Amino acid sequence: GFPIARTLGNCLSMANYCRLVALLGFARAKDIVMRARLMDAQELLAAGVLSEVTPDEESLPRRAQELAEEVASYAPLTLWATKEALRRMRDRLTPENADADLIAACYLSRDFREGVEAFLAKRKPDWKGE
Repeated sequence: GFPIARTLGNCLSMANYCRLVALLGFARAKDIVMRARLMDAQELLAAGVLSEVTPDEESLPRRAQELAEEVASYAPLTLWATKEALRRMRDRLTPENADADLIAACYLSRDFREGVEAFLAKRKPDWKGE
């Protein structure tokens, strides 16, 4: 999730918003950002963001090794072409320079300064919308 609405008061880039919507859908992406809500592994699995969750932390290294060995045995050019095609598709879905005004408005704001100061001081920010 993205707790930025309750912590720093900044925003994501259009590329990150597009990626988030592609992963979660518009409604869920809007929900987790606007409500500063975090998602656990089971919710991410149900949403299709994760393809697998290990039963516990101890089994993760072994499962990662198994997956690495499995993928390493496949056709390298197929894997390369798949990764490249997906990257190109992602790039086409992301508008260029569509967010400079949004990023400037957030990162240059008094609220962002307040968010950073509050975060470092471990206190709740006092938002003003400025």
